[in-house]
Amino acid sequence: MKEYLHMVKRWDVIIVVLLTVLSFLPLAIFTYAKSQEPAPPAGSESKLVAVIKVDGKEYKRVDLTGHTGVDTFKVTADDGDYNEIEVKDERIRISAANCNDQVCVRVGAIGKLGETIVCLPHKVVIEVQSTTGETEPDDGIVIPS
Repeated sequence: MKEYLHMVKRWDVIIVVLLTVLSFLPLAIFTYAKSQEPAPPAGSESKLVAVIKVDGKEYKRVDLTGHTGVDTFKVTADDGDYNEIEVKDERIRISAANCNDQVCVRVGAIGKLGETIVCLPHKVVIEVQSTTGETEPDDGIVIPS
């Protein structure tokens, strides 16, 4: 080990430390940007709704705003495929599924506008929308067409 220490120069250490610090820069930027998002006004009429679609067709709508407690239901296909969906307080998740990859289960709970859970093998999509039909938060960015 000592024979290799003489090969490490001062600039090598500076570059490694600088790159390590810079690797955390995106985390700091996104955390700051997320904390600056405005909260919806207290008296706004917009409520969050989880829209569950199976094979592109709407299966069920679940109100998330103001929801308390735990509700669980199962989405079952004709071929025996199932997704067990759990609504706990103001968040929704797929708690169990019989698909091979289990990506939809590992996503966890969602509850913010625009978030989605997708189970590709079973063609199940859960998307959080507002009652006004918005699927993404208004971030003030205007894209001209």
